[in-house]
Amino acid sequence: MKSASPWLAVFSLLAGAACQDRIFDNPLDPQAGEAVFEVGHTIFAPAASPRGLAWDGSILWSVDGSTGALVGLNPANGAVVRTLQAPAAAAADAAYDGADLWVCGEADVFVYKINLLNGGIQKRLNMQRGSFTACEFALGSLWLADAQANKILQVDPETGEVRSSFPNPGTRAGGLAFDGARFWVSDARTLAIHQIDAAGRPLRKFLSPGPSPQGLAFDGRYLWNADGNQRVYQLRFPS
Repeated sequence: MKSASPWLAVFSLLAGAACQDRIFDNPLDPQAGEAVFEVGHTIFAPAASPRGLAWDGSILWSVDGSTGALVGLNPANGAVVRTLQAPAAAAADAAYDGADLWVCGEADVFVYKINLLNGGIQKRLNMQRGSFTACEFALGSLWLADAQANKILQVDPETGEVRSSFPNPGTRAGGLAFDGARFWVSDARTLAIHQIDAAGRPLRKFLSPGPSPQGLAFDGRYLWNADGNQRVYQLRFPS
């Protein structure tokens, strides 16, 4: 690879033949010169239309936007462990709250809490309005990316009340994750992965490893990114 000029991001691939994707540079991002990350591992997502992603402590849940299936994947090799059916119309994303999964959909004002073992509906939150493209459970709240308002909503998981909100840093959120201190938001329209603080203030912007970044999940060490090219990337970001 040619040495990058100051305004180009440099991306390293460590997975050898398993990661033969194009490496993207982002000359339009003024922060790209310092926004360096590595793709440490790549697995195949069997979803026909990969959307959301969730980590439950041992399994990566890939949301298939075309069928509404929640496909549980072994993060080591991508093997399908279990499959559940999402109750949300046009299922977009899932989030793990420590016991169960939350599922949101673009064409559904309800957000569902389902049993992790059998997919049974535990709770329905009626949000009244919105088009929810991504979700996360963090800091005792459910967080929803609303494409209609282009905002990230902090929601009371018991009542559905919106506690607060902040603008989405991109044009349309495709994935949402929390790493214990910061949120991560993907945007397929601009091939970007944004890092923001818990109050919604932008911190960094990275160019995605694939051509259509969708779901995001944090496993306690790495950020995972599901892409529309049916690959799920394990990403190592600088501190």
